[in-house]
Amino acid sequence: MLQLKDLLIQFAIIIIPVFLYEMFWLSRYHNTSPKQNRLLVGLLSLLNIFICLLYPIQISDNMAITFSILLMYSAILYGGRVIGIIVIFAKPLFMYLLYDISVLKCFPFELISCILPLIVSPQWVSFSRRKKFALSILMPILYAICIICLLYYEATVNGVKEYQSEQTILSVCIFFTVLTITMLFHVYLREFLFENAEIRVQMQKSEKLNMVSELAASVAHEVRNPLTVVRGFIQLIENQESGTNREYMKLVLTELDRAENIISDYLNLARPQIEEKKIINMTEQLNEVTTLMSTYASLQGAFLQVNVTEKMFTIGDRAKIKQAIINILKNGVEAIKETKGYIKIEANIEKMRDREYIRIVVKDNGVGMSRGQLDRLGQPFYSLKEKGTGLGLMVTFSIIEAHKGTIEYLSEEGKGTEVHILLPAYHMEEENTEEL
Repeated sequence: MLQLKDLLIQFAIIIIPVFLYEMFWLSRYHNTSPKQNRLLVGLLSLLNIFICLLYPIQISDNMAITFSILLMYSAILYGGRVIGIIVIFAKPLFMYLLYDISVLKCFPFELISCILPLIVSPQWVSFSRRKKFALSILMPILYAICIICLLYYEATVNGVKEYQSEQTILSVCIFFTVLTITMLFHVYLREFLFENAEIRVQMQKSEKLNMVSELAASVAHEVRNPLTVVRGFIQLIENQESGTNREYMKLVLTELDRAENIISDYLNLARPQIEEKKIINMTEQLNEVTTLMSTYASLQGAFLQVNVTEKMFTIGDRAKIKQAIINILKNGVEAIKETKGYIKIEANIEKMRDREYIRIVVKDNGVGMSRGQLDRLGQPFYSLKEKGTGLGLMVTFSIIEAHKGTIEYLSEEGKGTEVHILLPAYHMEEENTEEL
């Protein structure tokens, strides 16, 4: 007979790995949004499947079942197909070691029910929360159908009358109802904790940005004024000097310009990131920026390749978007050390999570970056340039995020860097396609 305590034990065994995953992975300090730790998902699933099998739920004298199928689904969806397949075929091994080969008659039906999670696994991360919840209800229902078919076969063909009793049917119905609720709660909890981890990362970034912004707002103007005066007098003196002193004056002016650029970066952090919202023709914007940067790239021994889709629009601040793209292109050009370097700019419309985005990819064949360097990109005062401050890239990240977009760097030392920018796409009627 089905016991409440058995259901509660199985429920706890399914939920515990979620909190262990939070404790060992999500609660750690992350510079960027945490990625799924697939190995940890697989190990926790294997451990808890084994524990599940130690405390089976007795449906009748000849039938015992567990919630372990949910851990198999979780391993597939959050650990990927490879981890999922390992977990799937580890379960019959555990069952054989703990009991005997006769208990494996349910495994083919469990294998059939795993087809759906195996199909949706690669797209699971990009699904909306509503779609994830719908699938988390559908999966145990399909499993229930498979098991009910097995019980029907045993009752009708093999004549197991025990499976035809009202008590067994009621126990099976209660079991699969609780199983479905547990799966839904398991997915909800995973999504909730992962979202909290992302929020923590964003809060850490916001605190750093606010600290730098407050510093910028308080001192930038005060520093810029004396620099302007010094620059003016240096230019006057330069006109009256000659020879070595004149070269010294040029060097002083160069350093003053660099100081001015640093102050401008501070001021950009202190100002609101979107000062105006207008329709931006990103096709024209990208062509304009690449034309502007082509001369600079040529001087550095690199050339630009542009391939963008026609009629791409977004909403935002034209000047800020332009500044962000220029910063990225400038960093790419400066990362190229050889004379035959290149920068590729590609842009197209891409559909994700039931809406369309403009994906901009900037790829170079420069020196590349290590994993540790990638994790620190966008932090204040971290730069790979000898005289860099890191503020330019920090401003770029802030601009993209302020436009409800995302920016991601992919790189490998010695093999160049790829920058992926996603911006929400905006649709216009043909008669209104003229950019404002």
